[in-house]
Amino acid sequence: MRVALFGGTFDPPHRGHVALAYLARERLSLDRILVAPVATQPLKQDMPSAGFADRVAMTRLAFAHEPATEISLLDAPRADGKLNYTIDTLAILRQQLDPNDSLYCIIGADSFLTIGKWHRSAELLASCDFIVGARPGFELTDLKAALPTGIAATSLPSELKHTQVFELDGPNGRDSLLYLLADLAIDISATQLRSALRGETDAGRFLDPAVEKFIRNHHLYEHL
Repeated sequence: MRVALFGGTFDPPHRGHVALAYLARERLSLDRILVAPVATQPLKQDMPSAGFADRVAMTRLAFAHEPATEISLLDAPRADGKLNYTIDTLAILRQQLDPNDSLYCIIGADSFLTIGKWHRSAELLASCDFIVGARPGFELTDLKAALPTGIAATSLPSELKHTQVFELDGPNGRDSLLYLLADLAIDISATQLRSALRGETDAGRFLDPAVEKFIRNHHLYEHL
């Protein structure tokens, strides 16, 4: 079975998130995608956000009609109050899977550009294969420059349409693959989303109607 973890703040979940999950599932023939809102994103601790329960509820609405996709609480608030790190979440997920299952991590290109700052980033990149959704104008030089020290990327032949494949040479001889999806059509910036949430532009361009309704009914993001 091919299983992917798609983590993030989902604050709020938008059409770009759903498009990335769909494209990853179609391109890599994924059997399950676990969409996991994170309680505390270590690199975004000071950003205003909706509460965890609200983000989980919105994510359920956003992905309600996506096949093979389920909402996961793997990144829920920790009992010890510590931060949520992706490498720990993946380790927990790995323990729940069959040894023969293939594990992937789905991430957007913008987030991948900060991968070198992630907790134990070199080990993280060696822990599973990565699926990166490239935004328009994304450069391969940006991807390679983002890799932490000790990780090298080698381009491999690819039979997958609009997909570039790289082998990541990790620590202790552990290699993984990175699939760069070069045709993610929906590129939603934080600026565009904030403008829509303030009512300055049509939120329907970026949000599922059920998500937009939830936001209005629960008076979320009114401080933006």
